[in-house]
Amino acid sequence: MAIKELIGLAESQCEQHQADHSFRVMWLARRIFGLELANAPEEIRQNQNLYLQALDWAAVLHDREMSVTESYDFDHGKRAAGKVDELIGDKVSPEGREVIRFLCIVHVLDDKEIGDLTPAQEFLLKIFKDADALDRVRFDNGYALVESFMRFESAKELIQEAKELWERTKQGFDSPQAAFDAVFGNKVE
Repeated sequence: MAIKELIGLAESQCEQHQADHSFRVMWLARRIFGLELANAPEEIRQNQNLYLQALDWAAVLHDREMSVTESYDFDHGKRAAGKVDELIGDKVSPEGREVIRFLCIVHVLDDKEIGDLTPAQEFLLKIFKDADALDRVRFDNGYALVESFMRFESAKELIQEAKELWERTKQGFDSPQAAFDAVFGNKVE
């Protein structure tokens, strides 16, 4: 994976969705992926690196295009998906870029609004939505984490880890690299 390029794209316009949020979502998605891999569709198990890479890039890009407004920006996922090829280029395979676009678009949607999915898409979407939701531990308002909305039991079991991760990384950072280092401890697991 091109870590330097990934880190460089992690800034957002939205104050609540800076690089630290992206990297916490990335870390949490990797944790859930590892915990659920035994139950993953065969396609995922056979191509683990492809799907982990797609989850990493989706974590970095999913909220990057969120606008700074008082109301929720429901189109930010579509805008992020529209920038995948421009921002990532050939660093990721065409199949991987398609997964990234998919995750960026559907992470905003209510589950009931999402049409038919392949088993691999459903698995990845559940991971990604749970990872993004787990980072809601940082909110104590209407955007707070709702455990009953979590899709995987393993994600529910990560709530305390998500809180500890937030405590370690909540102070704000002067660069995406500093945020990455705080979340990952200078390594990608």
